[in-house]
Amino acid sequence: MQTDYSNTPNPNRSSGSGSAQRPPSSSGSHNPKSPKSRSLRYDRILAVIVVIILLLVLMVKCCSSCGSDDEVATTSTSASDVTDTTTVMEATESVDSQYTGAIYLSPSNQSDNTFATGDTNEAEVCRDIAEKTAALLEGAGLTVFIASENDSMQTKTSVGDYPLAAYVGIQTNQGTGSGTSCYYNSASAESQSLAQCVYDPVASLTERDDNGLIDGSDTTSDYYQYEIAENNSPSCLIEVEFHDTTTVAQWILDNEDSIANAIASGICSYLGVTYTSSSTASSSTDDTDYSSTDDADSSSNAIEDQLNQ
Repeated sequence: MQTDYSNTPNPNRSSGSGSAQRPPSSSGSHNPKSPKSRSLRYDRILAVIVVIILLLVLMVKCCSSCGSDDEVATTSTSASDVTDTTTVMEATESVDSQYTGAIYLSPSNQSDNTFATGDTNEAEVCRDIAEKTAALLEGAGLTVFIASENDSMQTKTSVGDYPLAAYVGIQTNQGTGSGTSCYYNSASAESQSLAQCVYDPVASLTERDDNGLIDGSDTTSDYYQYEIAENNSPSCLIEVEFHDTTTVAQWILDNEDSIANAIASGICSYLGVTYTSSSTASSSTDDTDYSSTDDADSSSNAIEDQLNQ
């Protein structure tokens, strides 16, 4: 028998729609599932703290190391400075000791002042005389220095800051005039005494009228001599005759040994040192005419000219 199912209600069908019916939503039936609460990871926090502490320790050590290096560098520099200062002091003491009680000869360095004869000039002749004078003084047991041909006037004069026994400038003259002159510093009795001792034997070599001692320390005078006025040691500057006439220039050249001997004897006389002449040259005592027939124009003793020499 065939059963008729047409009137039997289908539980899977909705009445009247024919479409599948979804199960009722659970949102209204009970509470959703709550997530589990996470526990704190103290081990990780501790690890982070340890790392931070290590970093801080490293930073402190680095800073301390840098500070130590700077201190060492500073100490090293200071030690170097002390060494340099000591070296300079020793060098200064050596120079001071070297010049103390010595004779300093300052020959002219005016190479542009030509002699009227002999194809030479004032600088060359005065250096020859200075070297011969030095040899004679050394023979008397004295310590002698000769200024370099390249030394400026200021450089040479500054040596007078040491306690020299005597500073003697050696020059020849030019222009209208005749004879020998010797410059001194009127502010120093020792300077005047030295000038007198040097001048007397040199002036006695010539037959021409000489000019005696001249104060070279007066800045307002045409006779001002920087080398003497600014010198702190006993000093003088001897100008041996005039080189711009032929006969006198030749006389100077012929009598370099005698001039050197006269200067050396004068310095020893000032110092109270026994001196025995070893010069073989003789002074000129003939009747040669020394008149200035070919005198050059007068030269200036202006301070700026002297400092440029």
